[in-house]
Amino acid sequence: MQAILRRYHVIEARHAVGWMPLVSLVVGIGIVVFTAVLLPLLPAAVHSFMERAFLIRGLGAVILLNEYTAISMLAFFTGATALMRALVEPRENRSLEMLLSKPISRRAFLSARVGPILLASTVVGAGMSLVTGLVVRPFTGEGSIVSVAGAIGSGLVFTALAVLLLSVLVLPLLRVRDAFQGLLIAFALWMVPMFPSAVLLYRPDLYEGRDRLRDLIVLGPNLLWYDAAAPLLGVLALVVAFVGAWGALMLGARVFERTELR
Repeated sequence: MQAILRRYHVIEARHAVGWMPLVSLVVGIGIVVFTAVLLPLLPAAVHSFMERAFLIRGLGAVILLNEYTAISMLAFFTGATALMRALVEPRENRSLEMLLSKPISRRAFLSARVGPILLASTVVGAGMSLVTGLVVRPFTGEGSIVSVAGAIGSGLVFTALAVLLLSVLVLPLLRVRDAFQGLLIAFALWMVPMFPSAVLLYRPDLYEGRDRLRDLIVLGPNLLWYDAAAPLLGVLALVVAFVGAWGALMLGARVFERTELR
């Protein structure tokens, strides 16, 4: 029975993941390199605006701020697309009952499909983070607020956040019957942690007298402000994300057990 379950997990993993993570990783690395090449070519006024708006200093910090957004988007939406294909599409096509007619529990079905997707998103984010560390190296040194280790660590923080958000996304997708609804939920979920940074850009006065709150929730700039702590934060964030993913799968299995298949 264990051999059958292992083979089942392999088959489901291939179906759920497919080629998208590899394509996303290649595209993501291309975006990281392109960003590092393009941003130095922009007018100095653009760099100065971003430095003032996000309270950062130096071209390296400007580049990293954009790289972190790219890591977050690619890692999250790669996983979100795969989750919708794995969980929402069968319900749309009315094939979910047939898939669960095998002697496989709903818990096994969920873990076999979702687990590989979360792992693939982690690989995409981690790969982009490593390349980000390489491309930012020329902008480090004396007087710079960024470092290679800090860039990689911060990238891992965004990777962990993407995995954690995907784990949360699993729960509503178990109930959704339309891919467009799933996409709207995914986009709204991704926007939530980005909102404080948008507030810093458009309404910085709201953070006046609230420096500690700003340092805590303005994701992206805060990792540049505390670059030295980023490597450790990256490792801790991944641990928290994996624990959170396990918890979300356990909760998702309970929700799935009570969900009507039609």
